[in-house]
Amino acid sequence: MSLVAFVTSNAHYKFDVDGKDRSVGNFTRDDAYLAQRAQRGGESPPANATASSQDSYPVGAGQSPSQSFVRNALAGGVLCSKCTLGVNGGREGEIGNPTELSILRASYFANIDVGGMKDEVPIIAEVPFSSEYKFMATVHEPTVENDGNGYDGKYVIHAKGAPDRMIKLCKYQAKAGVLGKDHEEPIDIDFWAEKIAVLSSHGLRVLALTRGAVGTDEVQKGAQLKPEFVNGRAEPWLTIVGLCAIMDPPRPECVDAISIAHKAGVRVAMITGDHKDTALAIGSQLGLVDAKYPDAITGPELDALSEAELRRATQKYNVFARASPQNKIQIVKALQAEGEVASMTGDGVNDAPALKAANMGVAMGKEGTDVAREASEMILADDNFATIVSAVREGRVVWDNLRKVLLINTPINNAQGMSVLFGLICGLEDSPLTPIQVLYCNLICAVT
Repeated sequence: MSLVAFVTSNAHYKFDVDGKDRSVGNFTRDDAYLAQRAQRGGESPPANATASSQDSYPVGAGQSPSQSFVRNALAGGVLCSKCTLGVNGGREGEIGNPTELSILRASYFANIDVGGMKDEVPIIAEVPFSSEYKFMATVHEPTVENDGNGYDGKYVIHAKGAPDRMIKLCKYQAKAGVLGKDHEEPIDIDFWAEKIAVLSSHGLRVLALTRGAVGTDEVQKGAQLKPEFVNGRAEPWLTIVGLCAIMDPPRPECVDAISIAHKAGVRVAMITGDHKDTALAIGSQLGLVDAKYPDAITGPELDALSEAELRRATQKYNVFARASPQNKIQIVKALQAEGEVASMTGDGVNDAPALKAANMGVAMGKEGTDVAREASEMILADDNFATIVSAVREGRVVWDNLRKVLLINTPINNAQGMSVLFGLICGLEDSPLTPIQVLYCNLICAVT
């Protein structure tokens, strides 16, 4: 995964994913980049797309922002994370969620001292991420470099997660992505909802970076906070800084494998926690969205269906977005109720119940948790969907050979044996079958 863009209330900053040097110049303001909705399948809009804003603050088009701006803007992604960046910003030695690591990597190549930043203001308390509420929050001591002035007697809260959930918790937006009370303005919900839809239509995974402040007496150091600490308040209270657009393209071999699976009569469905538009764009790239399955359905929509409607929905949709762990079990059981043999892939602890309920649970061998592996019947050593299709092919070869033995070889061998046996019982001088005839029959059976 790679962060490709950061969107503020007035600008789009494009990140050079191919940049090798550590420089803030890897971020460049380009308001035309990802400014329009993509066509179905994730195709880019026409090249003459116009910029979404003429505001040149804090930098104009084609210019790179200051390092302090990038540090402040991405602080939520860096500090609200327990991941470890790889050696020299690469993949070797990295630990943690690939989505979070993409933000750390972009910060690193913007010449930000990611490790030092995390060591300077360690996590005081946190709300762990859960697929149920789809966000994570951490509490930190404020610093002038990360947060500016005005936080005496307060802790800073960084919360990042699904943008459609986070904007509902926000009262303000950071004007132009610049921090400080002087740059806070009332949030424009419609603006952010449109940006989320546009970015998602390109098949990008979108994370919202938000922040807030609480008194130091509200949080105990080392506490494992409940989600209500963030989403249980009487009214919105956070400030949204911007949106991280993260590219996670399907593997080419996965696209080919799905095409082969379809030809083999295997239906493939995608269950994801991503935004509906992101899921549809990825589904189109994978060949899961077509004339027969043109749309997607979300987890909340599934929750509102009756059992009969849920069974019909599993036959109508190939893409299930914003799905919860409970939705995965519901989908598996609905498919089984329709008389289908359901296989489920998964890697997390929350996937374990669905893996157990499926006819064939398949856990990831590299990224999968021990709980998921124990709940599954098969472990995918290379975490590659194409391997599953290859396994299905090999399994069908074995089954085909077994059928041939049972339906062809066994009856013929029985006929040969019975012919010779009855010849002996009846006292025939010569056997009904000569050795060459037996060998010829066996040769024909072996060829088939």
